[in-house]
Order: sequence, then C-alpha cells, then structure tokens
Amino acid sequence: MANIEWEKRWQNGQTGWDKGTVSPALKKLIEQDTDGAIVPCKGRGLVPGCGSGYDVQFLASKNLHMTGIDLSPTCIKLCRKNHPDAAKDNYAFETGNFFDFEVPDGGYDLAYDYTFLCALEPKMRPQWASRYAEIIRPGGVLIALQYPLDGHEGGPPFSLTPEMYVENLFNNRNDNKRLGLTCCIVMSSY
Repeated sequence: MANIEWEKRWQNGQTGWDKGTVSPALKKLIEQDTDGAIVPCKGRGLVPGCGSGYDVQFLASKNLHMTGIDLSPTCIKLCRKNHPDAAKDNYAFETGNFFDFEVPDGGYDLAYDYTFLCALEPKMRPQWASRYAEIIRPGGVLIALQYPLDGHEGGPPFSLTPEMYVENLFNNRNDNKRLGLTCCIVMSSY
C-alpha cells in the first residue's frame, strides 16, 4: 500500500475521506438496479478498506452477508462500536490485509471497491486485479466506483481512469476471463 500510516491516521482522527454516510454513487447505483442485475441478492460480499463501514451496512441484506476489512485495528474497533447490531443485520468487520487475508470457501459473490484502489501505489494495480480474481467466485461481481477523476499527479488518492480498470482487470488477464468476472465501473466524484 502507499507509504501512509493508516493506523496512525485513524488513531489521530485524520480521516478526511470519511463523509459520514453511504457513497452517493453507490446509493444511486443500487436504486437504479431495480431488477438485481448488478448486485447479487444473496451470498457473501466484501468491502476492502471499509473505513467507517457505511457502505458495508448499506449493502448487507437478509440474504447477502457483507464483510468490511481494513488494515487499521482502530478503524475496525470504531466500526464495531458504531455498528453494534452488525451481526443481527448480517454484516461484520475484520482487521486484515486485502492481499493476504483468509478467503471463505467458495469466495465472494460481490466485492465493492471505492476508495481502496486509489489508496494503492499504481505499481500495485496488477496485484489488486489478481487478488480480486482469486477471491471473487466465478460469475461474481466487482463494483468499482472510480475516484478520483481529476488526473492529478501523486497520491493517495492516486488518480484512476476507466482504461486503467480495463487494462488491469481484463486485458491480458486470463484469470478474470476464466472467472467470468462482471465489473461495473461507475464514474463518480467524491
């Protein structure tokens, strides 16, 4: 990951990326997915770099168990404190590294990536794509809401483009083609 001390930022309350609510772009996508063609209605889902857990809670349903993971133990401690009914509402939070956490048997039906990829050094993008290919079950869905869109240099957040997603997820990537991964990229601003 980028040379950022995420745990220290959480401990010091330096979480300027936290807008205090569900991502508006995710909310709009779900509202428009009236026939369930994009978001699975059952199974297991994952939100890496889950932050305060708003999107984890929003995506969870009676038949879709969501898990939020984050590197920061302080982040996960706050999630558990601020979401006391998570287990009852079919979601959970775990401290973990996206690149080496233990994946449940059968993988995930859904993964949601919003401000996770933009926190990674650009050189880690192929690893990011390969890891999703490993953890999303055949026919599973990756929802990747692109942020930021401005083309700036440096980061985090590191700028992303639709072409970058296609290049890393599908071009010359036999593992994703074999998985039948569905990728929905929604242009989004923060």
